[in-house]
Amino acid sequence: MRKPKLGMVFLAGDSWWQAGVCDATTGPYAGFLDRVQDDVDNARAALAQACEIISSGLLHTEAEAAAEARRLAAARVDAVVLCPIIWTNDQPVVAFLREAPEAPLLLWAYDPHAGFLEYFSVPEWLRASGPVSVQQCSNILRRFGRHYDVVHGNEGDPVACGELLAFARAATVKRSLEGARIAMLPAPSQVVMGSWVDDFHLRERFGVELVYLSVESYAERVQEIADKDAREYAAWLRERCRCEGIDEAQLARSAREAVAMARLAEDEGLCGIALEDFNEAFTRLLGARPHLYHPRLGELGCTVGLEADVPNILATVVLARLAGGPAMFNELFSIDRHANTVLMGHPGMGEPGLGDPDSYLLTPDLEIDASQPRGVWWSYRAQPGPMTFLNFTPEYGQLKAAAWHGSALEGKRMMEGYAHMLVAPEHNALDMFKRIVRLGLIQHWGTVHGELRAELRAFAGMCGLDLVEL
Repeated sequence: MRKPKLGMVFLAGDSWWQAGVCDATTGPYAGFLDRVQDDVDNARAALAQACEIISSGLLHTEAEAAAEARRLAAARVDAVVLCPIIWTNDQPVVAFLREAPEAPLLLWAYDPHAGFLEYFSVPEWLRASGPVSVQQCSNILRRFGRHYDVVHGNEGDPVACGELLAFARAATVKRSLEGARIAMLPAPSQVVMGSWVDDFHLRERFGVELVYLSVESYAERVQEIADKDAREYAAWLRERCRCEGIDEAQLARSAREAVAMARLAEDEGLCGIALEDFNEAFTRLLGARPHLYHPRLGELGCTVGLEADVPNILATVVLARLAGGPAMFNELFSIDRHANTVLMGHPGMGEPGLGDPDSYLLTPDLEIDASQPRGVWWSYRAQPGPMTFLNFTPEYGQLKAAAWHGSALEGKRMMEGYAHMLVAPEHNALDMFKRIVRLGLIQHWGTVHGELRAELRAFAGMCGLDLVEL
């Protein structure tokens, strides 16, 4: 993901200029405006390392606020941070909102002192009066129908800075989904009907386009892959993965299909492919389900998931973009209530970037008996570390959102053939499982390494999702 493009709007009340406070050269207000300017500069500089900042600095008139709104709209910023850094008149806020871009908006209640002083002189209190104005602005924002979030602190506060940067990253991911394409290959699943989704809702809420591709069109691509390309990929896999129970013909056929899947993603500009892998056309036209992963998919940021579960392919894409790294379409297999652990995993095209390379394994499709034609799987056990899990479940034309956090545990492979992980959740595993079931969540989860709590909260707010944290 690119750097977030962040508009930062700093406002101060024009009343303080009229009162002579900002122009004072003697008395208690001498140097007051310089200190506020320093606060503005420090706030911008702290975020400039991670974001592209668009800001004109401290503003106090309606004309300046309106001009800044037009500037941010022309720049197509991903998000706006509105910081009435000291008490601010409503007029410039209204002037800004009338022409502000339709971008996610965060109110920053700036706290220059990082807490309360033992005694506040009036100038020092005025310098710390931003939270008053944030409260005042919130009413204006609500009456303008604008959604917003709020953060409190200053640039030296790691919690405040973390929330600001998380908001900016979430806004960038939201913007990145506009025009994103997920392919249904070939149709909604008839055996996992909970994955059925409202196409129009995806477009309206996220800007995501759902396209339908036939197995026949994919099979034609498979036939177009040169023998040389298939052999090279098969050899590349053998260098990196232990092999069990597969022969050269199996691997060559599956390698050809994997290359074709990556070409499909690239040619169609896809961020996700929802395979309805139970569809008989795959067996009829290809001989077996196409389940072998190709690393080009990861380079393209394309998630391939099974059972045509578009919502949780989208959840996986969101996590990958928030984390700036690989994510896996996953499934909650079961829990060990005594050890307080959760076993996660999935057949098919798991993302090996999450896996421990020492655990890489190529096997046949072990969900199918050896008497039947079988393709090749690439599986692993996930690397240890903190992880975030996100679920989107369709219900009444909308999407429910739920998330939880835990740590993938280190260890040897626990499962034959499946990409998998053993996770210790933050809270009681059995209680979490019961809550998941009571909420009626589908079994699939997007999974990524990292702690993305703040980013998910911000993203959910921007997209109008009621995020349940388990």
